Amino acid sequence: PEERAVKERELVKKLYNMGLLENENATLDEILGLGVESILERRLQTIVFRKGLAKTIHQARQLIAHGHIAIAGQRVRSPGYLVRRDEEDLIDYAPTSPFAKRREEAVSQG
Repeated sequence: PEERAVKERELVKKLYNMGLLENENATLDEILGLGVESILERRLQTIVFRKGLAKTIHQARQLIAHGHIAIAGQRVRSPGYLVRRDEEDLIDYAPTSPFAKRREEAVSQG
């Protein structure tokens, strides 16, 4: 029973860090209640769209596949990449992407 409790806490912590759980003290029932939507919401493609870096979900996929999106400056070319909670704020255009340059120009002109 004690080992099971430790494993449960580890699982909850891992799922929380992945961004699949909102609460660090989630129960096993909450874990079992996770649906496909929870995982789809953590995909890089979805987060790029939700952050407004792309106008459509399809454009988000293209931007990622063509190397215009980076996490902490590292290009990620997989739209299905599962974004961890600590990476969410590090998603932006790749430093060498023309989209990043356009944004810098717009900010400096604004």
